[in-house]
Order: sequence, then structure tokens, then C-alpha cells
Amino acid sequence: MEKIDIAIIGGGIAGLSLAKFLAERGIPFILFEEHTDFFMKPCGEGITQKIAGYDFFDFYDSKKGIEKEIWETIIHTKYGKISLEMPVLMTDKKAIEEELAKKAIKQGEIKMGEKVDKIVNGILYPQEIKPKLIVGADGAFSITRKYIGVKPPHLGVAVDGYAKNVDYDADNCHIILDKQVVNYGYAWFFPKKDRWNIGVGSYKIKYFKQAFPRFKENYKAEKWKGAYIPLDKPTKSYGKNAILIGDSAAQIYSALGAGNMSSMIIANLAAELIEKFAKRDFRNMDLSLYEKKWKKVIGKYLRYSYLTTKIFFSIVKSEYLRYKLLQKMCKDTTQYYRKLMKK
Repeated sequence: MEKIDIAIIGGGIAGLSLAKFLAERGIPFILFEEHTDFFMKPCGEGITQKIAGYDFFDFYDSKKGIEKEIWETIIHTKYGKISLEMPVLMTDKKAIEEELAKKAIKQGEIKMGEKVDKIVNGILYPQEIKPKLIVGADGAFSITRKYIGVKPPHLGVAVDGYAKNVDYDADNCHIILDKQVVNYGYAWFFPKKDRWNIGVGSYKIKYFKQAFPRFKENYKAEKWKGAYIPLDKPTKSYGKNAILIGDSAAQIYSALGAGNMSSMIIANLAAELIEKFAKRDFRNMDLSLYEKKWKKVIGKYLRYSYLTTKIFFSIVKSEYLRYKLLQKMCKDTTQYYRKLMKK
């Protein structure tokens, strides 16, 4: 049995961001990714540039994979359109992940196509590796979360694909919030460099199953792919000798199903703490400090998003009242970002 300091399970945005940040600090690691290629989870590929005082480019020191900068998102409802102004970067997410991996392997090792099936007594199988610290960036069905005994979050479902011909303004992102399209969820049309990322998702699986066949019939796309998405309040994010990052801990803006930027922020905070643990050879690690740290920095934003989801889909039954509430929320958000960006 091989003993190592750090094993990261999962090579999506969360795991690769942490790997990059550890590499920049000179801290070795091994990352296991079950797929043989990057960007396997469906995603609209839009990343909110500024959240909680952080800028995406604080973490991503490259322009590779950045296709467009979008300022306005139009939300289409049966009662009219709502404008939301905030900076969104439209990306080639595969290129983003490849760039993160390129930076990470300067200090660590990334093993593609190698799945960790289970963790027993701190040992990863079938690799038979025992890390001092395990980082679970292993998504909605996290085996790391199961290992530390944390209850899984509520899961929704989303599917995306690429379309060429979409009848929307390509200078803006578009969201369709209409239960005739999908109940308890939304559809999206996000403009990329030379095509559109389109998709549909729902908080409730039964409504997704009703909506997707209609959506697929109305909008022809290539490479449809789907996945379960955590749409819940964040779970406990540590236990035993492990921490959870990203979807594995539901560290996601559940109202939007968006977790790229939040994962990068939390991965950066985790790397800062892991650096301190490494200096003590990972002895007497107080992993509760990790949860306290990310909750202080971004926890209120994730909780607010979760409460918004609950209000929209569990408390407010009237679509018109949802529309009026959304108008107010978008107005407030727009004013915040106008001030932040001095527009």
C-alpha cells in the first residue's frame, strides 16, 4: 500500500482548480479523474466573473477558453422579459479545464481514466493508496461524502447540447422561465464564439422527464449530455481525514445551478489551509477550519441562493408573483453590479 500526502478525487473545475492552487504553492498531490477527457459534466459554460469580492481572473491567469464577455442576461417569462445586468464570461469549458490541468501538473500528478471506486479506512481502492488528506471533488454522487458519512443533497437534472441556429440576440444570454417549457426549472440559450450552448434543467426529476423530449424536438442540437446536479443548501464539508469541494458538498448557487466560480473560490481557500497543514506534515489537522473559512467568505451567498430556490419552487405557487419577485431581485442585482463595475 502506497502512502501519499494528498489525493484529489475528481477532475472537474473544483478538483482542477485546487490542483492548480496547490501546484502554485509547491505542494504535491495526485488527482484521479474517472474519465479520459475533460468537461464531461453538462454546463452552460457561462461563468459569473465577479462574486463575493473575487474576480475569475484572480484564479485563472490566462485568456485561453474565454470566448465572449456578456453583460446582460434576458429572462423570458410569460409575463414579459426581465433584464439582469452582471458580468458573465462565456467559455470553452474544456479548454479552461485543460489549462488548469496544464498548470497543475507542474507540481502534481493527474491520472485520467482512473476511477476511485471506494474508500475504506482511509484507503482508496482499487489504487490501494492511503493519503493523509483526501479531497472529494467527485460530484453529485461523491464517494468521499459517503466515506465521511454526510447525507447527500437533493438532486435535480440538467441536459445541454450545442446548436447552430438559435433565434435570440447573440450579444446576450437568455433564460426561459416558463412552466410550459419546464416546470420547477428553466431553459437556457448561451451564445458562444460560433455556436450556442443550449439546455434545460429542473429541480424535480419528473418535470425534467416531461420537458426534455419537447425541448429536444423544438431545438436541434449536437452532443446532448446530462447529469444530476445538487440543488440544495451546502452539506457538511469535512469529516475523518477528508474535505469536500464543489458539487460533492453542494457548494453551488442552487437558484441557477451554477457552481464554477464558487468552486474556484472555495478551492483557493482550501489551498491556503492545506498549505498550513503541509508545513506540519498534516499532523493534528483541524478540518473544521476549512468549513468555517468558506462559510465566512461565501456561505451567505450560497444560502441566499438556496432560499431563493425554496421560495420560487416551494412557497410561491403563482407564476405572476414569481415574476414580480424576480423583477425585484434582478433590479437589485443589476444595481449592485453597475456600482461594482462603475457602469
